[in-house]
Amino acid sequence: MYRIEELSEIWVDACLRNSDGRLMFLSYFGRDGSVMQFLATLELGRTERGLNRFHLVGPDGQRHPVDVEGTERLGKHAARLPRQNLFGPLMHNWIYDKTLQNPDRANRIAWVMHRVGAETTQHEQPLYDKVWAAMVDLSPVALLDHWREPCLNWCHEKRAVELLDDPVYPAIGQVMAMRVSLSDHFVEFVSDGVRSGLLEA
Repeated sequence: MYRIEELSEIWVDACLRNSDGRLMFLSYFGRDGSVMQFLATLELGRTERGLNRFHLVGPDGQRHPVDVEGTERLGKHAARLPRQNLFGPLMHNWIYDKTLQNPDRANRIAWVMHRVGAETTQHEQPLYDKVWAAMVDLSPVALLDHWREPCLNWCHEKRAVELLDDPVYPAIGQVMAMRVSLSDHFVEFVSDGVRSGLLEA
C-alpha cells in the first residue's frame, strides 16, 4: 500500500499515470471523512486549499508525483467495505479518466484495463485477449481470429497499441492498461495483408 503524502489516512493500492504524469486511474481506501477531504481538495485544484498534484509514498520511501490537472475529466466510483474487517468502516474509491471507460469510436481509440492477480505470472495473456477484442470492436473492417498475431505485431511496431507504463511514471499496483488506436494505416495494413496473402481468409 502507498500513502498520500499530503493527506493522512488515505491508502492507495493502484495508480496509473500517462507519459506526462497525469492521473488516469487511482484506487484508494479511507474512512468517510478522509475520503471526502481528499475529493474536496482535488475539486479545489490550484486554489489556496486545493490539491493539483499529490505524491504517493511507497514502503521504500520513494515518492511518486501524480498530477490531477482538473477534475471535470474524471469519473468516480465508491464502495463500502463490510464493517466486519480489521480496519473498521472503510470506503474503497476509484477515480479514473473517463476516456478509460468509453471508447472514442469516431477516432477508433479505446483503453483496455486488466487487474493482475498475485497468484499468476501470466499477466499479459488476458490483457492481450482484451486488446484483441477492442481491436475487433473498433476496426471498420472485419478481423478474423487467426489474424490476431500479425495484427498485434503490426500494432506494436507502429505503437498503435501502447502499455500505460512510462519509465518515468510507472504503473503502481496490480493493474495494467493499454491504449488501442486504429488509424487508417491499420486499415491499409489489413487490406494489403489480404492481397499479399499475409492475412489469409
